[in-house]
Amino acid sequence: MISIKKLRSLPRKTRLRKIVLLLQAEERHLESGRKPHREYLGSLCMMLDQDEGCGREVQEAAEDCQKLCVCASSGAAAIRRQVNRVRHALLRYLGAEPAEWDLLVPESEQLDAAARTVLPIHLYLEEIRSPYNVGAIFRSSEAFGVDSLLLSPNTASALHPRAVKSARGAIKIMPWRFAELDEIQKQEGVFALELGGTPLGEFGFPERGIMLVGSEELGLSPQSLALAASKAGRVSIPMAGAKRSLNVAVAVGIVLQAWHASLTGRRSVPNATAGTKHTSCRSTARDEPLSP
Repeated sequence: MISIKKLRSLPRKTRLRKIVLLLQAEERHLESGRKPHREYLGSLCMMLDQDEGCGREVQEAAEDCQKLCVCASSGAAAIRRQVNRVRHALLRYLGAEPAEWDLLVPESEQLDAAARTVLPIHLYLEEIRSPYNVGAIFRSSEAFGVDSLLLSPNTASALHPRAVKSARGAIKIMPWRFAELDEIQKQEGVFALELGGTPLGEFGFPERGIMLVGSEELGLSPQSLALAASKAGRVSIPMAGAKRSLNVAVAVGIVLQAWHASLTGRRSVPNATAGTKHTSCRSTARDEPLSP
């Protein structure tokens, strides 16, 4: 760790950015079960508390952290939480966007594939452009027992660093590959997550099958919708809001939970009430064909 004396000698903005990294390192240190560096943390927070230019949010968080560090009865968990608050208050002051915050969560990159309960369900992602969405869908898929994922050629790669980051280890233990829609033409139990379908609470999920999920902007292609119509149909999520739109990864998670519940005998979502409008994972009703 850099000495307090050295920190004080740095230009102010450089010092503040360095403190962010030091606080992050302390969080990881505490996450591993080790004892907090109380004296050093207290000195870091004192510097922030004395820097009136940081604003009251940073100063107050730093002051509370100092109090925890000097109190012998303060546990490591409480100190870690307060260190996290100081770090994020300082990041806000420095103008960091949320996507840059590198959120610290319990390590999950090394997952045990043998610990998974796998169900005979699969996903086909058609032209999902955002790697963050791809990663989030992998994470939800792993949580609800999806067997494998197929990605259309124009879907963001699961190996994109942003996808890997948001998947939190799921990509490493879940089978996936790129595939054309033609490859699943003969499969049974194919259905679409799209506008204008059967309400989620009334939909009859197949015992095994593939859910088709479309582009954030355009939804599923006419070819995909036609395939679903000839198989297991189309499902939509009842909504009460004015926008009637969900992020695609959120929508996938909702439907996967319902599918998982139907296969494991757990209570699923209630039936939609009369007059309820339904939505898919997007806010537009336009469809475009798959790229040749």
